[in-house]
Amino acid sequence: MGKQTDWREAYRSRLMAVDDAMRLINEGDLVKLNVGTPPALAALLDARARELNVLNIRSLAPGYAPIADTPREAGEHEIEIFIGDPLRPSHDAKRTTYLPTTFMLGLKAFDAGREEARIPDVNLVPCSAPNEAGYVHFGPTHWLRKSYLERCKTTIGFVDPNMLPVHGDVWSHVSEFAAFVEDVLPALDLPRLRERIAAESPAEHQQRLLRLTELIPPERLTAIQDQLPLMDPAVLEGAMNLGPIDDEAMAIAGHLKELIRDGDTIQVGVGTPSTLMFNAGAFDDAHDLGLHTELGSPGLAKLWDRGILTNTKKSIHRGVGVAVAWSGCDGEDMAIIRDNPAFELYDPNYLLHPTLMAQNNQMTSINSAVAVDLLGQIASEDRYGGQMINGTGGQPDTHLGASLCRNGRAITVLRSTAVGGSISKITAKHDAGTLVTIPRYLADTVITEYGVARLLDKNHRQRAEELISIAHPNFRPELRKQAQELWG
Repeated sequence: MGKQTDWREAYRSRLMAVDDAMRLINEGDLVKLNVGTPPALAALLDARARELNVLNIRSLAPGYAPIADTPREAGEHEIEIFIGDPLRPSHDAKRTTYLPTTFMLGLKAFDAGREEARIPDVNLVPCSAPNEAGYVHFGPTHWLRKSYLERCKTTIGFVDPNMLPVHGDVWSHVSEFAAFVEDVLPALDLPRLRERIAAESPAEHQQRLLRLTELIPPERLTAIQDQLPLMDPAVLEGAMNLGPIDDEAMAIAGHLKELIRDGDTIQVGVGTPSTLMFNAGAFDDAHDLGLHTELGSPGLAKLWDRGILTNTKKSIHRGVGVAVAWSGCDGEDMAIIRDNPAFELYDPNYLLHPTLMAQNNQMTSINSAVAVDLLGQIASEDRYGGQMINGTGGQPDTHLGASLCRNGRAITVLRSTAVGGSISKITAKHDAGTLVTIPRYLADTVITEYGVARLLDKNHRQRAEELISIAHPNFRPELRKQAQELWG
């Protein structure tokens, strides 16, 4: 019998109680915890780690802080590509370490049969229930879930009742899994949550919290549904980029709008201010935009709904908007993306490869930065000389893809200051130890609220002049003095 006829038996034979499934993880294994893993699943791995003497974990933007509380002698915990807020304290305390890689190269060693390759022994992944043909998908938070399934010897699928139906290269057959677990991940009870808000939340918070139940995507809402009625809506809005947009970001969007061309294929990165650009109106005057991106941002799908994002001028995957994940979109966007064939997901090692992205028409990348020095070296991962706050994410891949595109443009956006205006993010020199994400020879266009610096084809002194012109006025005299001392 083929896959189409025997999948139900294959699924039943792999269906396990949660304790039995977790015992597939053995002493000394390297376990992959995927990005966007629900806290309930991360807690199961944490419990299994504490049962074993040594267990090693690899995660991407882990959202469950206790997973990193075990001592280092109990196993290495490495974070690949992006750290995120929950585990940043653990990284600062050196309990976790960072795996420097990119989406374009992260699986190369294994695929090439290199002796240094380290692929996880066990892959823990949320997935949908099987469809009528015996295939499951990985929902809007696709990322590397399928990539690791295809490479790890043991993958355990945890059926998630909240999994939004999506399109693209997202399907895997049940026979590719070692085990499935049901009834572990909680379902979202939206009516009950709204009843609790009405009964338990302070009166002044109720309307904003009710609105947030519409704006926060279901998979993120599920993780906080028990706590949400008593949470501060302002804190939630800020954490999920759903609050008012500040004046600096609006000004950056205004400058960006002048650079966006009809027919551009756009990529918009994580972090602020880039993730605010859709709702800040940066693309409102454009026509026939295409989408080839890493992940979503609030307002992305609404741009398609308004007829601005048509995907008709693209060279790759023409007619559809493509991404690695729709994470970052708000609930209204997700309602548009839900089961919509105009939006497709693909593995990042394929979709974000610069040689593919560079084939797009007018590939335009838009990514945030922590600081830029006067030579154009872009730092997006750390602050104050090596204190990592995040990782590379997909910025090297997407920036390079736009740079290699014949008529592309790689744009970096950042506010001119930090810490209440006391620190300039345009700096003469980065502090010693700063991790440079984009080297100066790949710098292209930099935008702050004060304007646009065009660095391509400019020498060191010309670049300094361009960047000083978009620095905060309070810092320009000192920057000019330092530039004169450094480069004449």
